[in-house]
Amino acid sequence: MERTETSTRFPLGSKLPDFKLKNVDGREMGSEYLREGKAALVVFTCNHCPYVKGSEQMLCRIARRFEGQGLRTVTINSNDATRYPEDSFDKMKEKAAQMGLPYPYLYDSSQEVARMFDAACTPECFLFNSKGELVYQGAINDNPKDPGQVNQDYLSVAVTQVLAGVKPDPAFVHPLGCSIKWRR
Repeated sequence: MERTETSTRFPLGSKLPDFKLKNVDGREMGSEYLREGKAALVVFTCNHCPYVKGSEQMLCRIARRFEGQGLRTVTINSNDATRYPEDSFDKMKEKAAQMGLPYPYLYDSSQEVARMFDAACTPECFLFNSKGELVYQGAINDNPKDPGQVNQDYLSVAVTQVLAGVKPDPAFVHPLGCSIKWRR
């Protein structure tokens, strides 16, 4: 799935919505945690998508690299775990432990948060500035399925610009990935 334009329901400039979800460690967290940083990154993801699997190591490196500069990151799995059991909360906990994820991995069992963001695919990034305004939406890199073929790291560039107080350019890079698996 490829999103070719920014959302009209959650366009650039939108404010970080209020939400709270269950993290893999059992704690509830969300927008309050994100607002404590100089920039906030929300990434819709899952366990089974090959695009997520191909770009997750890069996402981990980006989160670690910028955390000390004030970036707060959360990832959210909104997929229907009934139809995609690999995306269940128990499997999320296993993945977080195996990979040593450097950010909270939240479970959106109701899919309400994905709808708030008008998220369409995995992985899809939403980067907010210090005022809580959406300033970047889109891809982590130009080849999310094959980390060996990445030529452009869009997300690092956007985070660097936001932390420097500059508007990201580009502000939208179409995310390429699997569609969010909505409940029927």
